[in-house]
Amino acid sequence: MEFIDDWRDRAEMGKAFVFDRVLVADRSAAMHSYNFARFQRTAASAFALPGSTSWWTPIRNNVIQFAGLDPGVGSGTTGTPVITYISRQEWGRRMLIPAHHDKLVQELYKLRDMYGYEVNVVRAEKLSRIEQIRLAARTTVTSLPSLGL
Repeated sequence: MEFIDDWRDRAEMGKAFVFDRVLVADRSAAMHSYNFARFQRTAASAFALPGSTSWWTPIRNNVIQFAGLDPGVGSGTTGTPVITYISRQEWGRRMLIPAHHDKLVQELYKLRDMYGYEVNVVRAEKLSRIEQIRLAARTTVTSLPSLGL
């Protein structure tokens, strides 16, 4: 999703951005779609549009390249799985019960220790935008339990 701050950030970068496809969504209309009913995400409707099944790939790749990474990063087909848990425990709303959060982190670290997975427990608001993009690009498994993801 794009907001005024995103466009302002882009303008300050002094770079041209070319999008192969842009989707302008109507939230109330998207809520009537089959994919919204399944996933409770307005963006889910766009993935059911006719055309290329990977219409998002060129946009993803451009953003990842801009962040200084190879577009193949995070594909999940090779290398160690990268698990990222985006904690919202300090937000003051939509948080896990503290004991549940602690147990989740403990279990994630068990996966790291047992299988050698890379586990990142982060607070996104403490990362710069470029750090968020780089981490998201490398992540193969994401956990946002307070949002049901």
